Amino acid sequence: MASTDWISKLPDSVLHHIMSFMKAKAAVRTCVLSKRWRHLWASLQHLHFDFTEFEGIQKLPWLEHVPKYRKFISRMLQERDNIDVHTFDIQNFSEFYDDDDDDERGGEWVTYAIHHKARVIHFDINLWSNLPQSIYTCASLEELHVDMVDPAPIIYPASVSLPRLRSLDLTFVDHHFLKLVLLQCPALESLSLSDCNGIDLSGIPFQKLRKLNVSCCTMLSAAEELSLPSLESFMYVGSMSTLRVMGIESIPSLTYAYVFAEEYEDGDIVSFNNDNFNLLRALTNARKLELYAFEAAIRDLLKEELQNCPTFLNLAELYIYGCASCLSNMIARMLESSPYLQKLTICHDESYNHKVLNCERTIIKGALFKSMYIDTIAIEVSRHYNTVKPLIEELVECLKGRSKLFKINLIIRKYASRSRLIIDEDFDTLCSSLAQQHPQINVSYKLIER
Repeated sequence: MASTDWISKLPDSVLHHIMSFMKAKAAVRTCVLSKRWRHLWASLQHLHFDFTEFEGIQKLPWLEHVPKYRKFISRMLQERDNIDVHTFDIQNFSEFYDDDDDDERGGEWVTYAIHHKARVIHFDINLWSNLPQSIYTCASLEELHVDMVDPAPIIYPASVSLPRLRSLDLTFVDHHFLKLVLLQCPALESLSLSDCNGIDLSGIPFQKLRKLNVSCCTMLSAAEELSLPSLESFMYVGSMSTLRVMGIESIPSLTYAYVFAEEYEDGDIVSFNNDNFNLLRALTNARKLELYAFEAAIRDLLKEELQNCPTFLNLAELYIYGCASCLSNMIARMLESSPYLQKLTICHDESYNHKVLNCERTIIKGALFKSMYIDTIAIEVSRHYNTVKPLIEELVECLKGRSKLFKINLIIRKYASRSRLIIDEDFDTLCSSLAQQHPQINVSYKLIER
């Protein structure tokens, strides 16, 4: 009995949705499946080109394959000239260009996408001059992600009108460029900035902005408070001095915050004495909070802020990364300020302290004893269980009297560069022993490949 090809019987819209998850070369190859599939690829609205698709492109001589892929893209675009585009995504283009003509051709492909009313454009490019000016007045554009591989002279747009733009991702731009663009994006909901120098976000009407990511940027001194009434997610990676001058005072709608701040900038120690800046006060509405406190100055700053910090009434999940021994006071203060906390993760950085954690762990124990809603504690280490063993044992002793199930998860991070994991304990025996002694507490561990 012959099998029925049920997939080919699906309507075009469903097949196009399936093919939207394919890269361009794989999508075109479907034309050989049957007559039903012969021309489906030519009406795709999601175009994903990846310069690593051709066999051997990562092997020498890879330049032989680049012209073939350029020709493939150009021919594919020509053969579907009357089809509007939803997603136009070119990956790894800048990694394989061999001259300025390639970068210029990339700009021509972007022009094609704009002409065909693209709603989403992802592109990496080497020169701002090869990015068509028409991209800044594309009425159909909803998402724009431009990855400038290296700093290059910025070509400022002559005019900007992006009425439907919801998501913007930029690298290596400055204050003037951002002002020109952001003031003409009334529907913007997501903004990501990376490696941008001398920017100032104050004065820009971010009424609808829900997501803000800032990575490795420098800021001009904020002239006024940064208003973020609708912001739900805030992620920051960079120097503490830059974070301090962003002008963030409060984020009323915040649900998630991630802060990885360093204390050094250009080799100098940064002073944090600023009465107008209080990091934790700006984050008090978060439901999930991740703090990377590796640097001593950051820990001192947070410790000072916690003396008069308002209560984190919404906080359910707290992740603190750094030397657990050095962070004990800070962790205890955060527990006392978070009455409804449900999950605490302590990520112990062994590079700072390879010794057994005897330092003030009773402070954490006392704060946990008062936490009525917490039901999960995760302790993360890179390799040596012995560094956190006393803390685990004391937590078990502190929590074993609770009537409800309580979970203590020991997470061991395994690095992919290692041929095998070197550990100090028989973890299966450890978990079995603790489970027998304290059946109401679930003690487990898992390995995370990195």
